[in-house]
Formats: sequence, C-alpha cells, structure tokens
Amino acid sequence: MERNSQNLIHLANKSFGDVLRDGFRLFSQNYKILILPLALFQILLIILNVLLLTDLNWYIDSLDVNPQAILNALLESTEVDPEAIRTLMTYMGLTLLSSFLQNLIGAIIITIAMCSVSNYVYKKYINEDVSFKDSFKLAFNKKILLVILILGICLPASFLMFYIPALFIFSFFIFSVFTYNMKTDKNLLSEARAIAKGNFWKIISVFIINFIIILSIGYIFNFILNIFIGNFSPGFSDTYASWKEPSTRNYGGLILIDILYSIIDIILAPLFICLLTALFSSSKAKKELKTQYPSEYYPTRDIYQESYKILRKEPYQAVDTEETIIQPEMGKEGSLYCPYCGTLITTPKRFCPKCGENLENLI
Repeated sequence: MERNSQNLIHLANKSFGDVLRDGFRLFSQNYKILILPLALFQILLIILNVLLLTDLNWYIDSLDVNPQAILNALLESTEVDPEAIRTLMTYMGLTLLSSFLQNLIGAIIITIAMCSVSNYVYKKYINEDVSFKDSFKLAFNKKILLVILILGICLPASFLMFYIPALFIFSFFIFSVFTYNMKTDKNLLSEARAIAKGNFWKIISVFIINFIIILSIGYIFNFILNIFIGNFSPGFSDTYASWKEPSTRNYGGLILIDILYSIIDIILAPLFICLLTALFSSSKAKKELKTQYPSEYYPTRDIYQESYKILRKEPYQAVDTEETIIQPEMGKEGSLYCPYCGTLITTPKRFCPKCGENLENLI
C-alpha cells in the first residue's frame, strides 16, 4: 500500500515537461509492439476513404466550379447566372458532406485504434505486467461503443459548429479511451471528465505537439516525393486522374498512392497515444491523491509525531492550549518541513513524498 502511494506521489509531482519526456520514452520503448496494430488501422482508414468517398469526390471535381470567381462576381454586383449559383451551392454542400464523412470515418477508426492499445500502454507505463495479446482482446467489449459514440461520432459532428464544441468534447472525454476499460465507481465518461479536469491546455498541447511533428515531417517527405515522381513520371498526374473516373477506376492504385503519401502518419501512429498515456497517468494520480488526502482532511495525532499535536484549528472552534502550533519550518533555498509528519522537503512539491498530505497551500 505504501509503495502504491509513493508511486502515485511520484506521478502526481511530474511537471508537464516530465510528462512529455515520458511520452516520447514510452514511444521509443514500445514502438515495435504498437506500430503493427496502429499501422493496420491507419491502412484500413485509407482503404475505407478510397472505397467510400472516391465517387463523391469525383462528382465534386466534375462540377468544375470556381467558387472564388462566382463570389467575386457577386461582390462586384455583376450579373451572375442563377444556374451558376445553384451549382455553387451544390458544390459547397457536397464538399462539406465529403469533409464530414472523411472526418467521421477517421474519428471512428482512430478511436478504435487508440482503445485497442490504451490499456497495454498504460500498464507498461506504470510498470505492471501485461500481455499485449490479452490486453488487445479485452479492449473490444460493449463499453467501447460509448467511446466510439462520443469521440467517433459526436466529435466530428461538432466540427460543423465552428470547431469550438469539438475542442471541449475532445478535452473533456479523450481520457475515456482509458477509463472505459477500468474498474470505477463512476460512469466511464464521468471518470474521464474528472481526471481531465484542470488539464484542458495540457491535453490540447499534447494534440498540437503530435500534430506539428507529424505535419512537419510529412510535409518534407511529401515535398521530396513530389519531386521524385515529377522527375521519373511526368505524366503521372493524368494517370492518377484517370484512376478516379468511373470508366477507368483503379481502386488498388488509389489506395497505394494514398498509403505512400500517408507513410509518415502510419510510421508515427503510436506517438499520440504514448504522449496521452503519460499525461493521463499523471492526471489520474493527482485525482486519486486528492481523494485519499483531501484538503479538508485532518490527520489524527497518533498517526504522526508527538511534536505535531495540533495541526490546524477546527473552524469556528476555539483552542485552549498553551502549546504553540507548529508552523512549517523553512530550510535553505526554499526547502521546508512537512507540517504533518516533519519530513524535510528540499524541493517544493504539491504532495508530501512521505505522508502524501496536500501541501499546495504552502508552496
């Protein structure tokens, strides 16, 4: 029990920089195990996008609409063909539908992918014995449907409302990919929300860091790839366009090209879940410590040293005693003694490393 408390305190006291370093370390240590299942999910996503959306995207391209030219004509009050307006509205509506369906398919597949490995990565991070095969099987249960509903369906739907609701859904419930498979007294969404409370910007920062890394490397790779294809296959753009036409449709070629241009996304697929796992573990530890040692909790005298007989005055209660209330004694360079157990703490921390008492008001 004491060892578990020490582990919780260690996790809870991690700074955001420590969390990120742990996430990258987790990525490097478990990459060989995580890359296969997550890469397969990424490839599955590409296949579904090609099979389900190629016809719709081809029809949108066939409309041959120049939205900018039509809008400029409207702003300049020149005569605009009503048919052009209808075509523009059709074009914009179908483009929005295509974007929504692509986001929907992507959110569902990525949510399932994260759920499939989340329990394994979490247990590896906290140094528990875990089998990837068993953990992968246990990941697929009926509770995962609720996570898919929230993150796989509601999240992309909220993007239609100018992204703001999507940010809150993402930050409030992204930890549900972990909590749905854990024993808890609360509803899995309530537990995810409770752990995420106060970590909005950290969660968003983890997403942005992952996005910037993949986008930067992917941009460089695709730039080099375009030069390579342009030099060795000058007519490839016409060939690629012919693969999209119904009469000369080539699903296999479209899938291979999309996989080639998404190779960085596939290679770095485990990064986000590793960064998120480190943040989730630290946030969960803080929540559990607050539950075990709430700020209103007053330790009894027999738990700690006799020299700390009176720890706090009870509210609205006079204390008749000649003893002096022990105040935390400051040491050198900002160190202090815990007012509850007397341990010297050289570096200010949120929780006492020995007794676990909340010292947030003292640092």
